[in-house]
Amino acid sequence: MGRPRIIDDAPLLAIAREVFVKDGAFGSTREIAQRAGVSEAALFKRFGTKAGLFLAAMAPPAVDPAEIVRRAEALDDARAGVALIADLTLAYFREALPVVLPLIQNPLIGPDAVHRHFGHGQASRLTEAIAGYLAGEERQGRLGPVQPFAAAALMVASLHSVALFELMGFHGGAVPPRGVDGLIEALWTGLAPHVPDSQEPSR
Repeated sequence: MGRPRIIDDAPLLAIAREVFVKDGAFGSTREIAQRAGVSEAALFKRFGTKAGLFLAAMAPPAVDPAEIVRRAEALDDARAGVALIADLTLAYFREALPVVLPLIQNPLIGPDAVHRHFGHGQASRLTEAIAGYLAGEERQGRLGPVQPFAAAALMVASLHSVALFELMGFHGGAVPPRGVDGLIEALWTGLAPHVPDSQEPSR
């Protein structure tokens, strides 16, 4: 019977993730092993190579586009739904990018290996789900005439850029909430139902 593991994979990978987020591809397996209380040999026995450990530790968090849309639809108000989708999408990118970028930049791995290992499509799935939500809101008259996929792609790309700018240190590493609110308001201006001139309030 083999010796029991001193530390389970989950806490070990959490330690490895901290080291790799801090130091990127140069993160030390010796430091990881020391902090986890295991030998480097034990690390490689579990994960094969440093690249294998990196892939396991830096797995991007999963996103559930259907749940995001379900929560927006439950509000029964398109403006509030768009704002909620934006908040949840930005929160996802803020969590995902710090681990995804070191993963695809690792010279031992690269984007092709990442896609083979984890599959494609987190941003694509988000975009498609949001486009479906926008199309549904348009059918119910709660949005103006829009191209749902184009609008969804613009929203996802904009929020991805906010999280990326933060990671790069812009705005002190955190875009002010008023800046994010302004972005959503600009998106909403293009999505809002068009009010006929005869129904516009008098000034």
